[in-house]
Amino acid sequence: MITMVEKQTIIHMYRTVGYSKRAIARQLDISRKTVHKVIAEYEAALSCPDPEASLESVLTTQSRYNSSRRGPRVIVGSLKDLIDDCLEKNARKRAMGLKKQCMRGKDIYELLIDKGFQVSYTGVCKYIASVAMVKKEDKSQEAFIRGYYPPGESCEFDWGEVKLYLNGKLHRLQLAVFTLSHSNGRYAWLLHHQDQLAFMESHRNFFRQINGVPYIMVYDNMRVAVIKKFAGEEKKPTQTLLRMSNFYRYHYRFCNARAGWEKGHVERSVEYVRRKAFSINLHYASLADAQSHLLSICEKINSRSGSPSTINKVEELAADLAALRPYTNEMGCFLMAEYKVDKWSSICINCSHYSVPDTLVGKTVTVKMYSEKLVVLFGNDKVAVHERIYSREKGWSIKLEHYINTLLRKPGALNTSLALKQMPVKIQALFNKHFTDKARDFVFLLQYARDNNFSDNDIIEAYSSLKERGLRSISADQIKAMMHTNNEPQGMPEEPIYLDESHKSGSALIEDGAMRILMDLSRIMDTENNIKITTKN
Repeated sequence: MITMVEKQTIIHMYRTVGYSKRAIARQLDISRKTVHKVIAEYEAALSCPDPEASLESVLTTQSRYNSSRRGPRVIVGSLKDLIDDCLEKNARKRAMGLKKQCMRGKDIYELLIDKGFQVSYTGVCKYIASVAMVKKEDKSQEAFIRGYYPPGESCEFDWGEVKLYLNGKLHRLQLAVFTLSHSNGRYAWLLHHQDQLAFMESHRNFFRQINGVPYIMVYDNMRVAVIKKFAGEEKKPTQTLLRMSNFYRYHYRFCNARAGWEKGHVERSVEYVRRKAFSINLHYASLADAQSHLLSICEKINSRSGSPSTINKVEELAADLAALRPYTNEMGCFLMAEYKVDKWSSICINCSHYSVPDTLVGKTVTVKMYSEKLVVLFGNDKVAVHERIYSREKGWSIKLEHYINTLLRKPGALNTSLALKQMPVKIQALFNKHFTDKARDFVFLLQYARDNNFSDNDIIEAYSSLKERGLRSISADQIKAMMHTNNEPQGMPEEPIYLDESHKSGSALIEDGAMRILMDLSRIMDTENNIKITTKN
């Protein structure tokens, strides 16, 4: 492509000096076709009704090649297949309602660079546009006024939605996003709902992570922050927002309706963070794993610099964090309510049942509700802790240790109880193999473990240790003894080995004797069972 200087030189040599087209091409080392094209444009301008204006346009317009028919040269083969695969996944996500988690051109470009391909961002965008055949109509663009935000003064908050597979099941989760207005530093958390508890917990997590509190928090017309009953009525903060602003000592400001540009930092951040974190991988083992991934992505975003949009971002974020109001205390993010225990020894909250000890049937308990758990109190005593159930269907969270007193009187109910079905799989296997006909012994074992501060894992470890010793018939007493053996203090100096056992301490002799008796009984029982089987045969 010739430059403007070369174009004007061709016209000058042809018009003023009087060179022929062949002489101009030879002297400037330019193709005769190019010289002919430039001179043809010049002569066509002279034949126009307004030759001066046309000539000025020719002399000041840069030459351009028509590249619309040019095919791709770099994006071929496996590179083309990878981009097509990304676009295919985007189409599937749109069909599943995951439009907001599709990969954009920048994300596809970064993926290609990570895979080792040499390609330009412009080339990727042109290819995507050619495949999708996107035709954008010219529309009048709205003008915006750029604002200035001192460090640490303002922070914007907004909600977003994200769909993820947790342990193989699709969940609709809420994304709470905070953006510092000065540095555009972004922070986000995953929660199950957009309720008051999630609102409080997200703010607590944010203030805890940045170790400070902004002077002003900016919100839109979200229900957890604004009370507005009728159109035109003055906006009033909710009780939760008043509680947080008084505790953390920050001011709040509300945006106008349908005026997203008044908090444009976080409006862009919701889409940006969601895309960067969850446009490639949608499958996670648990909510905690997804949250850990989200925090790492936010940290990567906040530490990224080098492009024109992120220049000095690290320094600006440091200035933001240094100017925050001190963060001293942490507000309790829970709601309290009273519930009556029903005949199932459970309390019903939002159509879901949570078990409590069976001694509390008919009594009233106090519940501290967090966004992810419930703590049940009776008087000043903590009697139960449950994870919150987030399901549209009726759910039950039942713990077997809450029904020990009842099961001692009704041991036969254990076999078909929901409490047993919600025990760890290995505990269920232990019961099904050794205690189906001895349910009362199994209940006594659980009671003994509870009274001596042994967990389910202790029972499982004791059971595994007994199996490793070759025992086929295992009793509750054996598991009790093995739990004590497995939980002896580690790192203590070993006792000397004596040929004469009279040198051992009394407690050691008792323990060794108990273990020998249990092992002998187990071997005798196994032998008797083998004899009975042989006799029958």
